[in-house]
Amino acid sequence: MSKIRAVIFDLYGTLVDILTNEGKDEIYKILALYLQYYGAKVTGDQLRGSLGLEMDRMKKSDKERYPEVDLEEVFSRVLHKEGLDHPFMVESCCKLFRLLSRERFQLFPETLTILRELKRGGYPLALLSDAQKVFSIEEMKMLGLDGFFDYVLMSTQFGFKKPDPRLFAMACALLGVKPEECVYVGDSPKRDVKGALETGMTVVLVRSTEDKLPREQQPHHKARDLKDFWMWLKEKG
Repeated sequence: MSKIRAVIFDLYGTLVDILTNEGKDEIYKILALYLQYYGAKVTGDQLRGSLGLEMDRMKKSDKERYPEVDLEEVFSRVLHKEGLDHPFMVESCCKLFRLLSRERFQLFPETLTILRELKRGGYPLALLSDAQKVFSIEEMKMLGLDGFFDYVLMSTQFGFKKPDPRLFAMACALLGVKPEECVYVGDSPKRDVKGALETGMTVVLVRSTEDKLPREQQPHHKARDLKDFWMWLKEKG
């Protein structure tokens, strides 16, 4: 194993402790009421149905192996039918949708401590996440994460998501390191481990409760939390 020169993190489930529920009727009822103030004639059930249909259409028409659906584009298409596809309306609906769906949203207790240790240790840092750029950048700022990373890559910027190896390769290239000189830290065997391994990176899986993983999804280290990862990295020198 090559010397680790840089670290790339996943966001949600790795640095941020989050729980969302996008199936709640309340989300669509409130969004519909909000849109009615601007002249829309739509109910919560109708809005839910329209959003679901648009997401399905976009997924079916996408030729990517791991397609990513941009929520801004989904809302833009739905609001266009109501004559409300102004950029501000689209953005505000995306953010309201996210806010209403969040049930838990906080940093893991050790997140900031470990990020500060890595910066003090001179490690270049990047963030690579399957995330909606329309609200995830602001969520990073809310939690004080925006000052730690040299580069932030979110799947909706590219139209495809993890485990597509292109994303991991781009993150390494931006940091100016070879994949074998970089460690990726994530919480999902399917999305994080598989793609990073295919790229040639060292992989640490955090907080995973899956004991039996296929050979192609075996990380180099399983960490209880970020503190455990930091201890493992220091041992690697």
